[in-house]
Amino acid sequence: MGDQIEHIIPDLGKWPITHFFENRSTFIEALNDYTYNKLLEKDSDLKSILEKTIYMEKERVKNKPLKVDPPDDKDYWARLGQKLAGATMPDHQQELVEKIIKRIINRYSEEIVSGFVPKTFKFARKFLTGVFKRLFNKIRFPYLFKAWGSKEELLDKIKVSGKLDELRSLFPKGTIVLVPNHFSNLDSILLGYAIDYKAGVPAFTWGAGLNLFDYEILARYMNRLGTYRVDRRKKNPIYLETLKSMSALSLHFGLNNIFFPGGTRSRNGEMEKNIKLGLLQSTMEAQRLNYEKGKDKKIIIVPVVLGYHFVLEAKSLIEQYLRQAGREKYTRIKTRNSVIRKSWVVFKNILRKETDVRIHFCQPMDVLGNELDMDGNSINSTGKIVDLKEYFRKGDEVNKDNQREKVYTQVLANRIINAYREENVVLSTHLLAFVAFELAERKFVGLSVFEMVNRLNRSFSIESAELHHELSTVIAQLKLKEEAGEIMLSETVRSGATECMASGLKKLGLFHQRRPLYRKNSKLIGSDSLKLLYFYHNRLVGFGIEAFMNEYDHQDLIK
Repeated sequence: MGDQIEHIIPDLGKWPITHFFENRSTFIEALNDYTYNKLLEKDSDLKSILEKTIYMEKERVKNKPLKVDPPDDKDYWARLGQKLAGATMPDHQQELVEKIIKRIINRYSEEIVSGFVPKTFKFARKFLTGVFKRLFNKIRFPYLFKAWGSKEELLDKIKVSGKLDELRSLFPKGTIVLVPNHFSNLDSILLGYAIDYKAGVPAFTWGAGLNLFDYEILARYMNRLGTYRVDRRKKNPIYLETLKSMSALSLHFGLNNIFFPGGTRSRNGEMEKNIKLGLLQSTMEAQRLNYEKGKDKKIIIVPVVLGYHFVLEAKSLIEQYLRQAGREKYTRIKTRNSVIRKSWVVFKNILRKETDVRIHFCQPMDVLGNELDMDGNSINSTGKIVDLKEYFRKGDEVNKDNQREKVYTQVLANRIINAYREENVVLSTHLLAFVAFELAERKFVGLSVFEMVNRLNRSFSIESAELHHELSTVIAQLKLKEEAGEIMLSETVRSGATECMASGLKKLGLFHQRRPLYRKNSKLIGSDSLKLLYFYHNRLVGFGIEAFMNEYDHQDLIK
């Protein structure tokens, strides 16, 4: 069974996130000053910045309102516009511009920075245990109070691997930034739950879309769980600078963060190939700030690879991708099933079936991508300890150099992407989906994926024997790659094609109304959704696995 690990800091009152939010007002004052000074550094024409901000905010209020917006939002921006327009004397106008910008920064700071209440966090522990038991455990009749099993059974379904000891050892020595891949809306919540119960380290903050706060009950709890609010409607320069400053300054203040470096959920199911450098650069800025202020504390980057046998939003995500990437080549064919029927099928599957998830913590590194040992020393590629501070100096002084930090950020981004590739744990479902889709694709040589999806929208089948044979060939080669340290395999995949196929068929997308793969009979493996099969196949794109598969002369593999 999956045991709950002992916490490195059992008392929530002593957690870094608790101390941070106890001093929230002090942080907001610092954030206001820091953001204003950064705006001045970038552009001395504050009046143009303010005019652009007020115009964009008026448009947002008119065209994209949310219930969570302040009641005075429309009047607030209208009054600021009138005040600015009414200032005619140059000296008075400049003073007014500075005053208004500082007011706006404070308004944004108060909106972005939420709070953390230990009592609410304890409630969330119990609540999420109940939610995840219903998602990962199947119902057990006729038991009433333990119909979904125990918490221990749930924790056994959340499989954690990788550098867990290193994470726990380094936690007191620096500020941790977890950088996971991003597939599902569950990612933040599930990772937070695993951090608490399976890693035994204090809570992290993460960015939550402001739209989630549109629901009063959800907003009540999110505001007390240490999240910071991100409003993706706001694209004006003052808001964006405040948000970026929040990321860097909170790390400098010692608040452990979760960043999704890909920026958004993967629409086609692939691992991240590109990383948003803006958010990641805040880690570089925070490290330099630490050295400038005489703090030797490191910003510690820990890539995290999340692996699901299912993604609840997979259908809508792949649909978005196909429409955007396929354009005129892709034709969406709607099913006639009612919303009630679709919902009932999903709900019934959740009741009757169980699954698990894999969370793999990769090798911790500093902001330049150097590996860290258990004591927090930076180790370069030759195995030597290096002084990270030297990389932020010019002469004897630590200095700010934007171009230098951009180069460092790109180096770090490449290291994170490499970690995703090297430490991705190949699951049975992903490998089965990959091999099955490749077989389907070889049957239709010359057709694009979009044309294949159109042609095979309905059910199709693959010969079971051929699928098993291909799995055997691929797994044999993957084991050699694993021995060379080039890939990581789950225990099920390592066990061989028979177990991999059985596990994959049982778990692949099992909560969907249309199954990506299922056993049709003793000779055929069926699929009710090529789109979903394509989504799960894509998880292993870029690993070179297709090179291990046998070549066929268009045999009749697809029925």
